[in-house]
Amino acid sequence: MRILSYFLFVFAFVACAETPREEPLSLWYDRPAENWNEALPIGNGHAGAMVFGGVDSEQLQLNENTLYSGEPSVIFKDIKVTPEMFDKVVGLMKKEKYKEATDLVCENWLGRLHQYYQPFADLHIKNNKSGEVSEYKRDLNISDAIAGTRYVQNGIEYEREVFASNPENVIVVRLKSNKPDGIDISLNFTSEHPTAVQKSKNDRLAVQGKAPGYVERRTFEQMESWGDQHKHPELYDEKGNRKFDKRVLYGEEIDNKGMLFEAQIKPVLPSGGTCEITDSGIHVSGTDEVYFVMSLATSYNGYDKSPSLEGIDPALKAAGILDKAVAYDYKELKKRHLDDYRNLFDRVKLKLVSDQEQLALPTDERIIRFDEKADPALSALLFQYGRYLMISGSRPGGQPLNLQGIWNKEVVPPWNCGYTMNINLEMNYWMAETANLSECQEPLFTLIKELSETGAETARDMYGRRGWVAHHNTSLWRESLPNDNVPSASFWPMVQGWLCSHLWEHYLYSGDKEFLKNTAYPLTKGAAEFFADWLIDDGKGRLVTPVGVSPENWFITPGGERTALSMGPTMDMAIIRETFERTIQMSEMFNLDTDFRKELEDKLAKLLPYQIGSRGQLQEWMYDFKEQDPQHRHLSHLYGFYPGDQITPDKTPELFKAVEQTLNLRGDAATGWSMGWKINCWARLLDGNHAYEIIRNLFNPVQFGPKKRNGGGLYSNLLDACPPFQIDGNFGYAAGVAEMLMQSHAGFIQLLPALPDVWSEGNVSGLKARGNFEIAMQWKQGSLSEATILSVKGNECRLRTAVPVTIKQGSKEIASSSPVTSNGKEYYEAVFATTAGTSYRVNPVTP
Repeated sequence: MRILSYFLFVFAFVACAETPREEPLSLWYDRPAENWNEALPIGNGHAGAMVFGGVDSEQLQLNENTLYSGEPSVIFKDIKVTPEMFDKVVGLMKKEKYKEATDLVCENWLGRLHQYYQPFADLHIKNNKSGEVSEYKRDLNISDAIAGTRYVQNGIEYEREVFASNPENVIVVRLKSNKPDGIDISLNFTSEHPTAVQKSKNDRLAVQGKAPGYVERRTFEQMESWGDQHKHPELYDEKGNRKFDKRVLYGEEIDNKGMLFEAQIKPVLPSGGTCEITDSGIHVSGTDEVYFVMSLATSYNGYDKSPSLEGIDPALKAAGILDKAVAYDYKELKKRHLDDYRNLFDRVKLKLVSDQEQLALPTDERIIRFDEKADPALSALLFQYGRYLMISGSRPGGQPLNLQGIWNKEVVPPWNCGYTMNINLEMNYWMAETANLSECQEPLFTLIKELSETGAETARDMYGRRGWVAHHNTSLWRESLPNDNVPSASFWPMVQGWLCSHLWEHYLYSGDKEFLKNTAYPLTKGAAEFFADWLIDDGKGRLVTPVGVSPENWFITPGGERTALSMGPTMDMAIIRETFERTIQMSEMFNLDTDFRKELEDKLAKLLPYQIGSRGQLQEWMYDFKEQDPQHRHLSHLYGFYPGDQITPDKTPELFKAVEQTLNLRGDAATGWSMGWKINCWARLLDGNHAYEIIRNLFNPVQFGPKKRNGGGLYSNLLDACPPFQIDGNFGYAAGVAEMLMQSHAGFIQLLPALPDVWSEGNVSGLKARGNFEIAMQWKQGSLSEATILSVKGNECRLRTAVPVTIKQGSKEIASSSPVTSNGKEYYEAVFATTAGTSYRVNPVTP
């Protein structure tokens, strides 16, 4: 019955869409990449590459998602919040001496930056042919996850394909010409790491090296001005004198700490030809086809093990991966890659209509022209690109997506290229469930579990409290202490609550009670335990956090001082309220921990409530402080609105209006990733046209084109520019588009809640709603024309639409909608029982 209903569901959508077989979705260009921000990303969830598409010389900049600097022994842990210091800080807070309290926290409660995600190596393929080139084109086919380059040189047609295979965990490069001896190329590795060495190994070429044992991006002057020399014994002696004039340490400089890495690449010549492999590289000639299979490996053996002393042998691992992969020929490798990738990517289709002139332009030109004329199909392409990046960068058994996904070229990358957890890591995964990529969250769930283990040590040893805690940043090594010396960001012991919300959301979408009981509940309970111990009475009978920030904002005290820390910031209270409520719900569902449940119920009732400020805005802090930056990029105090579900037009209409006022006061200008946040917020406000205005701002050509503007936007390869590159903006945008088309957070599924006027015609299929429903729908002239709902779990469905509808199962009408009023507008709702594996047709009622 389930299979039959699914095919009926697919047939129904195809029939209503009436569209021909779709062309592959592609980014394409008429010239090679001139820099990293123009190269095209590929990945298999473990290894990745940026493909430049050169003619004279092709370059693949390589990454592997466990290659980080440092190791567990370089984590700084010498921080303790003594009862005396805690009372002193809280006393200053209650006396509104915020600057003095902040200075004490910075001096006594902060550590140092976490370690850094590292580049691996670069693969270079030199074309030994010369001559005039024509008919050049490079592309990234995101329907198949294959990067291609095609051109004609000296009358000979050349084609290059590159893909990263998840089933085999390899990167594959094929070169082909239409002349029997058309190919003459040389291949070699280079690396940013001075430790890297290239060697021939019988039938393959290898590059091996060792990552830095320690990296620090803060300057010596910054560390010394903070008095932080003692936090960096790698760089300073006991007297605070510098031991080095550099902040990247390799080998003996750092007691031989650091992670080993190795890549191996093997050429295969299906049509014969000449191949020579030496320590200098690989030379292939006299053939019309060659393909290379490449594996990447590190000595990483777990977040709590030294990669230099307890690590896996990367040479053996790389060889094992490669030997297994080359058992397949190119055709088989490609088929296995396509079957695996399409199983995920093809779940969701989105069509928005642009004219043929727009569709015929290269991608970079379309970005440049976006501001002049709406290009809905490019908006849809960017949505699917977000899904492509998630599939390419986050797979079971790998690491979660960091600030740059898995693509980074810098030894000292911006913001450490780690996990910034006051928004950025979480934003990476906002779209995972709705965009039907639930499996891609497994690395995030693993990080949460591992961070809870180090976080339990921090809760106990630093704070003397139950449960677990983490702060603003972490890395592969799962640092959980507060780090760095920036008060507006570093001291933020709220991470665990936000991370656990992803576990709860996974349950809402999947209905997996075993996951909820065995994974989500223990981790969320641990977060709630810390919060329960962290709260204090504000002197008026309300419970608040004793010290917190509204990341990464600053306020002006009544005395005119600029500072960041205060009691009970709104985001703190929203996260704690959410964590308590969900822990209580799970405790009741499974009849667990009744005494602790009672403790949480008592404290939940006393939490500082939301407050509306003097300008009608949702108040950001416990008091209505003046913001140092009224248009700050962070919207932290809106957490309970998005991504949370505490503020909705039906439940909390006054707070809903205060959110809208907040967004109006903040303005539409933003960095790239912040635009993703604002798109989601305006979608939740049911204002599709305003959400689209943020999308227009996002399509800002950064560093290319004659009309490039300042601020955030997109690089020519459609990667998000903060600037510099941050991948969270791509994922935030994809989540926002899904939110504009369908919402399910408020207890019902709402179809087309925030459709902008410029997307007046289109169709979508495969979006997931909470309750484990799968949605397909079509709209014309801005109004729903048909929809199908597949019930995977058999839950009751509550549906809200802008037009009256009837619900049919097969030919039988089972429900019709009735009018409801929300936020001063009229909608229509239908409530109906469903059967697991059954699809239901939604038809607008013709007047």
